Amino acid sequence: MHFRILLSLTCISAFAAPLCFAEKALQSDFSEMSFDELMQVEVTSVSKKAEKLSKAAAAAYVVTSEEIRRSGATSIPEALRLVPGVDAAQVDPNKWAVGIRGFNGQFTNKLLVMIDGQSVYTPTFSGVFWENFDYSIADIERIEVIRGPGATLWGANAVNGVINIITREAYDENRAAVAITAGNEIKHIANISGDYVFSDAVKARAYAKSKQLDGGISASGPMLEAGRKQHNDAEYKQLGGRIDWQISSEQWLTVQADLYRNDINQEHTFPLFESPFLNSLVEDTLEGEGAKIQARWHKITGLDSELQLQFSYDYYDRVDGKLTEHRDTANIEFQHQFAPRVDHEVVWGGGVRWSETEILPSMIILQSVRDDVYSWNLFAQDTVTFPEQHLSLTAGVKIDGFENGDSEVQPNVRASWQPNTATTLWGAISRAKRTPSFAETQVELILETSPPVGLAPLPTRIQVNGQSEFGAEQVDAYELGWRWQAAPNLAFDVAAFYNEYSDLRNYLPIYFDPSVPPIDVIGMQPFIAIDLESENSIEGHSQGVEVLARWQASESAQYRFVYSYIDTQLEDKLLGRDSLVGASQISADEDRSPNHLASIWGAFDLADNVELDVRLFYSGERSWVRTPVLQEFHIDSQVNADLRLSWRASEHLELSLVGRNLLKDEHQEFISESWPVPTQIERSAFLKAVYAW
Repeated sequence: MHFRILLSLTCISAFAAPLCFAEKALQSDFSEMSFDELMQVEVTSVSKKAEKLSKAAAAAYVVTSEEIRRSGATSIPEALRLVPGVDAAQVDPNKWAVGIRGFNGQFTNKLLVMIDGQSVYTPTFSGVFWENFDYSIADIERIEVIRGPGATLWGANAVNGVINIITREAYDENRAAVAITAGNEIKHIANISGDYVFSDAVKARAYAKSKQLDGGISASGPMLEAGRKQHNDAEYKQLGGRIDWQISSEQWLTVQADLYRNDINQEHTFPLFESPFLNSLVEDTLEGEGAKIQARWHKITGLDSELQLQFSYDYYDRVDGKLTEHRDTANIEFQHQFAPRVDHEVVWGGGVRWSETEILPSMIILQSVRDDVYSWNLFAQDTVTFPEQHLSLTAGVKIDGFENGDSEVQPNVRASWQPNTATTLWGAISRAKRTPSFAETQVELILETSPPVGLAPLPTRIQVNGQSEFGAEQVDAYELGWRWQAAPNLAFDVAAFYNEYSDLRNYLPIYFDPSVPPIDVIGMQPFIAIDLESENSIEGHSQGVEVLARWQASESAQYRFVYSYIDTQLEDKLLGRDSLVGASQISADEDRSPNHLASIWGAFDLADNVELDVRLFYSGERSWVRTPVLQEFHIDSQVNADLRLSWRASEHLELSLVGRNLLKDEHQEFISESWPVPTQIERSAFLKAVYAW
């Protein structure tokens, strides 16, 4: 029922214009920027207002639409690989793990991801299912990435970073295009979208996208054969649209809607509740569908005063062996920006959020769980400028409140100083919280089964239990940054950080008398029951540095160097660092993200209509130990390369050839933290044709 309603709403906004299918023109406004203009690009995610990136008191980066186009990225995680300090690794052909400043995982929970300022994380795991949304790359204007806490403005879960995917407005003229991509791993991507102008005040755009991916090759693992063609191919379908209405010279309204349907084949190593009682390979299909609608009203209320009101509704339905979930979420948010004095700029606002989640029995979750969650928030931030000293100071705080009466306070203080027009020095002290997920407080799931061993007469099952007393995780972050435009064609951006973490999650066993072990019966089979419970017991710190250098060697050649380093040290405050009990989470949080990441990107205009992009990248080793079964996973450090060659055959047609992972036939990038089946990512190539008119 939900899906039909949202389908109707999307069709209204997407197809109100006759023949409104098409893709954007071949180049966006960002593509025409000079090197100096690129250094002065504005960012909105740092302080919820437009400001020059070069002056922002945060480790910020903007992935422009031109960078996305020239990288050949076909998904948002691929585009995020361009950002310093972001670790984007492919789990299998259809799943990704994306982290900022460590703690990477398929269900990363210390990262806030938004589309047009609206969160897309799932409250079930406090993470993002990247495979569940496959937005039209052609309609992304830019991706703003803030490394470090952003909770003062954006709220809980913006612990290590914020990713805001900003889609473009409709164009001021009728446009249309079709893009087709095909290769050995990408079976096809078809994207058709476009823009229609109803009047001087009303314009619209719409898109439809279809995507099919091939399956991967298995890597070696416990009881798993390497080199086997896997059951993890996928099909995606998505469509949506947007209407921009200039109500008057001082106010405008945007309404946008999207819906999608995914059929993703998967492999898991699920527990087996009959002999031989070992985790066994299971093939299934993730059937996911969802829809969202978002309306945003913006009004200029006076000189240096603006008001914004936003509403969104999101529906999501997922069925697979791991998780069967139905979720509805609604948000209402407002924001007011004004300048009480010439040297003060205040942003304040708040919002309410409602989410209803129902989890049904699956192969690892044996009981249904349902919950309604209501929350509210208020935030305020004041920026004071001292023009004569070329200094700005920012202080802010956000309060997140919950229906049980709990609240979380998240403050920050930032400063930015420009001793000259070419240099910016900045620093920040912030506190951010991650609120508990549904799984950590209420869900019970089976992790492992094992056969009878020694004197044990029964098989054993290991279960992870959420508990209602599990509280918020916390980080206190200290950051310093330096930006320097050394010459008109050479720029550097360096950021360093030190994060102190407390109350991080671990899963610890509920102790029992070994002489009288608890018994659990699943079906007709009794098991010795070992239960693990979520606890706020891990603490520690991380430290690191991120470097970006851009060099415009000539009008036709630009080079970009990125490097990041991180070191994370954690321990369980109840058990210490070396105890095998609870060691899995510490191992994962410390070592699943590489200490070193680096890349070099050369972008060359070989002729007026021929482009060559070459990207060489390095990723350090990853490893973690999965307890209590003591499975050890390790991925070696690796060097690989991507290449893109494009030819603009005419004013309307662009052809490009893209090669991925060219230095290896296949390689492993990441291993899922839950019921893993290791996958190797294969060398691939694809052709893309874009015809715009």
